[in-house]
Amino acid sequence: MTHQKARLTTRNLCQCLGAFALLLSASSTAAGADASFQELEQQGTLDKREPARADDGKNYPRLVLHGDYRFLYGKGRFHADVPQDLGGPYRRVDQDHFRAEQRLRIFPFLETSGSTSIRTMLEDKRDRKDESRRQRLKLSRLYVQHENAHTKLETGRFNYYLMDGNVIDKRIDGLRFRTGDVDWPQGSLAVFVGRTTGEPDKQKDGVSLLWKKRLGKMDASAAYLDFRQREDLPTSLPKLHKSGIKAGRDGDGFDRQHIASLAAHYHPTEKWELGLEVLHSDGRHNADDYRESERGFVALVQYGVLDEARTGSFSTWLRYYDQPSSSVLYPTMDADSTFFRRQGFRGWGVRTDYVIAPGLACAVEGFRLENRSEGAQLRAMHEYILGTSVTAYF
Repeated sequence: MTHQKARLTTRNLCQCLGAFALLLSASSTAAGADASFQELEQQGTLDKREPARADDGKNYPRLVLHGDYRFLYGKGRFHADVPQDLGGPYRRVDQDHFRAEQRLRIFPFLETSGSTSIRTMLEDKRDRKDESRRQRLKLSRLYVQHENAHTKLETGRFNYYLMDGNVIDKRIDGLRFRTGDVDWPQGSLAVFVGRTTGEPDKQKDGVSLLWKKRLGKMDASAAYLDFRQREDLPTSLPKLHKSGIKAGRDGDGFDRQHIASLAAHYHPTEKWELGLEVLHSDGRHNADDYRESERGFVALVQYGVLDEARTGSFSTWLRYYDQPSSSVLYPTMDADSTFFRRQGFRGWGVRTDYVIAPGLACAVEGFRLENRSEGAQLRAMHEYILGTSVTAYF
């Protein structure tokens, strides 16, 4: 096996590495540009504030406005061993990827009563490294929310962020209904049905069920998701397909995914949290004649309680991931799980958030990941991510 560093440009790939290295380039530049360093949604601050009550004495309708401005800088390094030709010697290929992004989000909420509101989000993104990725101020979310002591209903375009295990973080058009509460004897049950946003050939239709229950210092949850592509995906590797070679784990994507999750989070003290999420997923890709049914898990240790209004407040978490690719719809982690194709991934992630001043926070985050299994052509895949951000809330 030869070991050589190479720059992943299309020209060099075609000349030196052929179709296999193009897989690496597509994963780490196209998908990674969106997934790497994507900051987790600040749902606790922005979307889950205590709802007003009908008897709170406020005048309706009324407009509530808040938002955040973030500057993010990050670097990712990706490398893998790829064959120069079918059956030929392998060569290590490396690529670095940088992000320097500014993002403005504004959340205008129109409260029509103490329990009902129309919620929107305006978003503007600017990438200093890639002007083609610039997104001018546009409406990204628009939905109606109704909440009372027994139920919660959301319908329209909103963000769907599910649990801790890196399953889904995506804008969707749909309906979500929750009944009960985590402190009730039967817990809470949320039902979702809808479609992800994006181009028609990228959209997924899906349904999900999520149950949650608080048991003293333990939070328990169970979820089931069933998502399918609106349009079946084409074959992942057309050149191999024409030669009669199946893409297997070197291929990309799934036409349909079933994901089941069981999670428990234990809080021994106010500041400490220990978590474990066990996953079982089934995915298939029709054109590639590929199917997998596998298990995985995500383990968590967290210390601290983050409060954006209190100077010196901080939170640090450490996670270990061991997941099949079919367990991820749209990653919640700030790394690029799609880089590993259908080989799955395992490795570590760590993050610290610190409040510099009320309404001003910084974060540092890093990941070290590798492929969980190997394909017939792509081997020794590794990903290293380091990013930092400063966010101002208003």
